[in-house]
Amino acid sequence: MEDPRAAADLLAAGPALAEDEPLFVAWSAVLDGSGDGTAARALAEAGARPWLRVIFRTPRPIRQNLEGFEAEIRSLAALVAAGRGTGLTVQAVWQPSSGEADSADLGYLIKRAAVVVTGAAPGARFAVGPLAAGADALRSLYGEDVAAYVDTVALRPGGDLAVAASALAELDPGVPLVLDAVSWPSAPEKVLAKAAEGRVAGAAMTLFDRPAITAEELAPLVTLAREFAGDLSYNAAASPSGAAGAWAFVRGADLDLRVVVEPEPDAESVSLTFDDAQLASPRLVDLTSGEDDIVFDQSRGGGRLFLTVDAPGPALVLRVDRLSAQELQGLDERIEVADERQMPVEEILRRLQAFEDRQARRIDRYQARNTLHLRVQGPGGGGIEATYAGDFFFRRGEGFDWVWEEFYVDGVRWRSKSLPELPLFQPEKAAALPVEIRFTKEYEYRLRGTDTVDGRDCWVVDFEPVDPDATGNLFQGTVWVDREIYSRVRTRASQLGLEGEVIANEETTYFSPIGEDGAATAWGREAIVLPLRIVSQQTLSLFSATVPLERETVLSALVINGEGFDEAREAARASDFTMVRDTAEGLRYLRKDQEGNRYVEEEQKTSRLFLVGGVFWDGTVDFPLPLAGLNYLDFDFKDSGNQLNVFFAGPFINVNLAEPELFGSRWNAGAAATGFFIDTGDELFRDGREVEEEEIESRGGAVSLFLGRPLGKYSKVDFTYRLGWTGFSEADDTAEGFVLPQDTLTHTGQLEFFFNRGGYNFELSGSLNRRADWEFWGLPGNDEFDPDQEEFARWQASLSKTFWLSTFKAFSVGIEHFDGENLDRFSRYDFGLFGDISLNGYPGGLVRAEEGQALHLSYGLNAGDQLRLEVEGDAVWATSEDVGLDSELLAGIGAGGTVALPWQMLVNFEVGYALDGPAEGEVAARIFFLKLFKGKR
Repeated sequence: MEDPRAAADLLAAGPALAEDEPLFVAWSAVLDGSGDGTAARALAEAGARPWLRVIFRTPRPIRQNLEGFEAEIRSLAALVAAGRGTGLTVQAVWQPSSGEADSADLGYLIKRAAVVVTGAAPGARFAVGPLAAGADALRSLYGEDVAAYVDTVALRPGGDLAVAASALAELDPGVPLVLDAVSWPSAPEKVLAKAAEGRVAGAAMTLFDRPAITAEELAPLVTLAREFAGDLSYNAAASPSGAAGAWAFVRGADLDLRVVVEPEPDAESVSLTFDDAQLASPRLVDLTSGEDDIVFDQSRGGGRLFLTVDAPGPALVLRVDRLSAQELQGLDERIEVADERQMPVEEILRRLQAFEDRQARRIDRYQARNTLHLRVQGPGGGGIEATYAGDFFFRRGEGFDWVWEEFYVDGVRWRSKSLPELPLFQPEKAAALPVEIRFTKEYEYRLRGTDTVDGRDCWVVDFEPVDPDATGNLFQGTVWVDREIYSRVRTRASQLGLEGEVIANEETTYFSPIGEDGAATAWGREAIVLPLRIVSQQTLSLFSATVPLERETVLSALVINGEGFDEAREAARASDFTMVRDTAEGLRYLRKDQEGNRYVEEEQKTSRLFLVGGVFWDGTVDFPLPLAGLNYLDFDFKDSGNQLNVFFAGPFINVNLAEPELFGSRWNAGAAATGFFIDTGDELFRDGREVEEEEIESRGGAVSLFLGRPLGKYSKVDFTYRLGWTGFSEADDTAEGFVLPQDTLTHTGQLEFFFNRGGYNFELSGSLNRRADWEFWGLPGNDEFDPDQEEFARWQASLSKTFWLSTFKAFSVGIEHFDGENLDRFSRYDFGLFGDISLNGYPGGLVRAEEGQALHLSYGLNAGDQLRLEVEGDAVWATSEDVGLDSELLAGIGAGGTVALPWQMLVNFEVGYALDGPAEGEVAARIFFLKLFKGKR
């Protein structure tokens, strides 16, 4: 209709239609902002079912005309929202202003429009068409995966409707067909016959093309709606003979009939015969009033019912009852069907997408406080936490800007206005996100069942890429969808196809409901549901080492669509704070040019330079050892993708070069050189006492080659070849006859396995070692020397976990087991601050063991934001028979902390005290400072 309100006025003037007596009134609206969505309310109040045909004019191909298409989508959302709550059906009609419509673009249009319709009016139904009435058009369209988005399919009259209905039943069972639109017949009463013909051919409903309608023309349609309400099915066997056309429909509730009859043209009477002995009480319905008291001739004979109606007119409607079982002296038959419908996963996703589309239209912008915690767990327990915090600005269609106003290291606030700009380690952005409103075929979904998450009853939907080997990073995981409002409650996803230094990335996103004021609120359809907390676990390959990194992002203090957003964002951009922006390539720094304008730094700075220094002291050196030097990092050395680290501080040097993607594969390779070119004491503890006459000094260095590869998402294996050099010299108390070990090269082949998930870090390693030269050492008659110990093996396993508590508190626990074969004094495990096994208070080289177990505990807390305090405890049960150790307890306790100074400088200190064992009462200490210089591109 051209004027739906006129039809509403006609309906309102007559008897009201019941809720189960559907009469649809359709009208069209072009999506240019001129349509009247409120007409749906007038129709609904008059008892009709509003049917809005929205006309899309976007030319083909749609994806090359997205600006115009999105404008029509916005107009659609406004139209549908105006008719919300009226039992509205929205039919998308694509009439491109240029080009011919094709299935691929129409499929995209259907998905996008269906999501908008469901989001703007959750109770609305979505129809598509009119399509050509045939199987080919339907199969082509459904090949675009539109089944989850279509509630009704409209077909043009004139094709093979029965074939189309059969094809649709195969492609999308249960979806009704509608004929759109049948020409208005010469006599209004004939709409009954046209509707019956369409129903028999497979159409659930017929729309008629009538721009304007009168009360007389509307009456047969009202009668049709009333008489054919409920569950009716066509029954050819019950249809009478004797007319040009007759169609009997059986009501499921009582098996009574409603019969439409089309007499011969200009017939003076019509005689009908029913071949069913169970029929009784036929009544002829007045098409204007709906009354059934019209008198006509009827009789029975031979098990048949005969009717004769004079002056039948263009069409008739009959009510015919069926005799009850008691009347037929039969038995009641009772059929019960009890089944709870399991919602298809496609429908769940459509409702989820509709919720998020509607919500996106409600949020133009928001401002928040964003806090990012970066937590790196160290080997054997313990770790370090870096935190960035500041204002967060989001505008729809623009992504977000984030201000780094504050920086903390283990809760200690950075005291310089210039915050350290560390490399932005992040996985490459996925080519497509799961359940994202893209309507493409990257993912397949499976409904696992239901679950209760955060107190909400949820659908549990698993997803994975259709083709895991396709280009572009995709995700695999689970989304929990609220069963009441169809928002996300939680998602957990692992990213596939990663490249670069990030070799694993698993994210868990927690969604929370807030109100328009940004405050927490109850779950409900009017709530805004946002991801306020994201926890991710990443595994990085840095300088041939596997580094587990935990990231936690928390949004707080939200202001939704607040005033002064633009002014606050411009003030942030004008400030001297560091800023980052979300781009298609990930986070990028927002730099300031000479005029003070911000611009996106397309190429990240890959290098950093640090001034390092400190003091180290334990029993292995004669005096506190000062250290001072530089540390240079470059994560894209000479634009090669290689990682370079050069560190030297006094007598210590370390150079490491790594290739995180060897020949473009997931293998990584690297080389390293280390050296400590100062003599340190190598004492000996035997049978409960320190043997000073056998104390010597040593120094050494090594060159290593690395090769590693991730195994799945959470584990990695590394192969290492190391060529180490050790030199020995006499100490002050070395006995005159003591033969020093020969300076030697040691070849080592090592295999290491790492597993990290959920913050739990497991490491397993084993090595085979061979000394190039190994001759007698020690005092004359030394029975500890064995030439076979030129070759030896070591293996070690550890499990650790750091529990990051609130307000920068952390508790860590780690356990280790170590063992070996053919070990001697100089190849056993050493204990100390920098030993093979960390042990507070113990000087390196005092106690060595062949095997044992270790336990490490630590607890850290903050004194305000100025000082970080850490308490550590270590216990080792060491065994080495030739020096008298039999599960000997070695224990130490340590205390340390971190202080931030001006000038971009951090100071870290640690003091250890040996509580039990041979080193009881010993003290080891270090103090370390770091100053960051600016990097370069």
